[in-house]
Amino acid sequence: MTTLDELLTDIASKHLQVRTLQTRMSDALDFHEVSVWGIKNALLAAFEAGAKTGFTPSVSNNNLLTRFDDYEIQPCRRYILEDEPDRSYVEPCEGFEADFWTLYGHITGEGVQAIGDFGTRRHAEEVFAKITGRSYSSRKQPKERR
Repeated sequence: MTTLDELLTDIASKHLQVRTLQTRMSDALDFHEVSVWGIKNALLAAFEAGAKTGFTPSVSNNNLLTRFDDYEIQPCRRYILEDEPDRSYVEPCEGFEADFWTLYGHITGEGVQAIGDFGTRRHAEEVFAKITGRSYSSRKQPKERR
C-alpha cells in the first residue's frame, strides 16, 4: 500500500512533471510552471485515486442532518383573518383553490417539514427534481403516514 505522500508525489510527477513534493528551500527547485490542463489532469487523478479507496470519510457524519425519505407537494390556500387583516393562516385545499403549492420533505418518525412555497405546482415539481434528480411523477406513492 502506498502512503498519501507517495501517491501525491506520483501524481505530481506524472501529470505536472514535478519530481518531488519535498520543500528544498530554493525558488528554482520549489516553484514550477505548470499548464492548466496538467493541473486538471492531476486533480482528476487525485479524485479518482480517492474514489478507488472506498474509505469512509474521516470526518464524522454524526452532525449532519437527516435526509428526507420522501416528499410531497400540496395545494394550499391562505385565509386572511377578518379581525386582523395583517394576519393569516394556511390550510390544504383542492388544486383549483390553491393560492400556492408547498413542497414538503418527510422524515419517518418526525413528520413533514415545509421546504418552500411556490406559485405553481410545476414550479414545486421543478424544485423537487433539482433536489432529488428525478421527476415528481416518477416517485413511489407513500403508504399512509403515522
